[in-house]
Amino acid sequence: MSARQPMRTDATRRGPRNKALVASLVGGLAALSPVAQADGPVPSPAALGITESVLQYCGPLDPTAAARLRQKIKELEQGASEQQLAEVRKSDEYRNAYDSVVDFVGKIDQHNAKRFCADTPVAPK
Repeated sequence: MSARQPMRTDATRRGPRNKALVASLVGGLAALSPVAQADGPVPSPAALGITESVLQYCGPLDPTAAARLRQKIKELEQGASEQQLAEVRKSDEYRNAYDSVVDFVGKIDQHNAKRFCADTPVAPK
């Protein structure tokens, strides 16, 4: 390592990659369309799982991001019955999406946590 180059920490080495992964995860929500059911449209289990997991992590850290995420969840849930939402939340697809975010945010350096929440895009409806 050259004397001119500062030592890079884990957080700086993974920062851009982490941001790209989050953008990819959450940005992928736009591609997941609701499935129509008799009671109304059911949100994509992956979209709901990712959004709720990010909210769980960011809620205590960034009130502005939490408000955006709550609004996105309302949009995803719109038109679905409580029973349909319960079924979605029980699905393997929801659980896998939720857990993938939990695993990811567990690797974020605490110094970057607020930045992660502020930079997390909320996909359009």
